[in-house]
Amino acid sequence: MKKYIIDTDLYIELLRTGQYHDIIAEIYARETPNIYFSSVVAQELLSGVISEDGRKNVETILRPFERVGRVVTPGHTIWKETGEILSMLRRQKPNLKTKLSQMINDALIAMSARSIGATVISLNSSDFEAIKSVRNFSYITVA
Repeated sequence: MKKYIIDTDLYIELLRTGQYHDIIAEIYARETPNIYFSSVVAQELLSGVISEDGRKNVETILRPFERVGRVVTPGHTIWKETGEILSMLRRQKPNLKTKLSQMINDALIAMSARSIGATVISLNSSDFEAIKSVRNFSYITVA
């Protein structure tokens, strides 16, 4: 059974436009019981909220996952692994040095997905490709 974690960028698209990206609509239609929600994505979405309506919209997306216990939260091991990944990227890809602090959440999402055998679905190929260059995990980039 495949498992999926949808990255923040695709939920932001949903919140802004009111419509799922085509691939997300397809996965929700076919694979709803196999979709998990990342606590990191919840944090990213809630931190961008500027109105009560915005908070309610995020909660509407998140609540069903909380009810059925399909929320993935990075524990100590994943935080350590994320630190190791960022350290390796800093050494191996010096051009990313100034971007590493922005990649923390993506690394947490990637390693959380890996810990449950899930595939990350994102619009962001560059960060996830860099992470995958030092630690294997499954992801799909959509356009």
